[in-house]
Amino acid sequence: MTFSERELQCFIAVAITGSLGRAAAQVHLAQPSLSRLVQRMETQLGQPLFDRTTRGMVLTEVGQVLFRHARHLLADMDTLRDELSAFRGLRRGVVRVGAVAAVMRGLVVNAAARMLEHSPAVRIDAREDVNSVLLQALDQREIDLVVTAGEISDEAFHCIGCCEYSDSFAVFCAYDHPIASKPALEEIFARQWVMPGSAFSPRVRFEALARSLGHKVCVGMETNSVEAMATMCQASQLLSWLPVPLMMPRVEQGLVRRLDVPALELRRHFWVYRRSRSLLSDAAREFLRHLPIHSCPSNDDVNLF
Repeated sequence: MTFSERELQCFIAVAITGSLGRAAAQVHLAQPSLSRLVQRMETQLGQPLFDRTTRGMVLTEVGQVLFRHARHLLADMDTLRDELSAFRGLRRGVVRVGAVAAVMRGLVVNAAARMLEHSPAVRIDAREDVNSVLLQALDQREIDLVVTAGEISDEAFHCIGCCEYSDSFAVFCAYDHPIASKPALEEIFARQWVMPGSAFSPRVRFEALARSLGHKVCVGMETNSVEAMATMCQASQLLSWLPVPLMMPRVEQGLVRRLDVPALELRRHFWVYRRSRSLLSDAAREFLRHLPIHSCPSNDDVNLF
């Protein structure tokens, strides 16, 4: 069984779009040609890759296995091309980094600026999102490195080190909010909050913290956009629990206030991870040289720095 890179690309397009028509447009093939390509792959395997339904093309169990490995193979081929191109002087490659908002807008951006100053031929693709989405992207080889808030106990991910950086969460309100600057917990939890969805780690942590203090959180608005949470806090009577570095510009502009609630202040640290079963590209190694981190004990990557 051998499949070409082109065949794998076409297969993945059908799997993602669920439609021969949409996939054909994406891979620049006529729909009948794409249909024949998929049929040839199925004949070669001796098993169907898709169930043809009224809802479109749905992966079979065999198709799901091929889809998972095909994405990894194509990502590895892209990395190989980048590294081989470096020998021909064509480019130094691309590093794809994911981080939560507070770290992306400070630590990662500063490291990227230092890297580009020393290695202008390297390109960085930066992705800002929440921890769970970033780890999924790392697992699916959509990014090379993740700077995550908290340690991960998953054999699929390998810890490179702990960042020489930390921040803290605190309570914020609109500048003209009637609440006292140093409110009692009873007053705090009598108010409504703007929060991320219930599956996201900041919400989980905050609700656990509230329960430990004997209170419940009344959520007035849910959004997974950090910018939307900060803006809603600024424009309404809703309270927010957000990273201090993200909110300080608004505090300095007189748009929001940081409330003095020590029981609800939480410091967090950040770790850098890569996939366990993959090698770092030269571009990723170059980025890590400019990221201030402490290497983990018994870390295979310790010699990178």
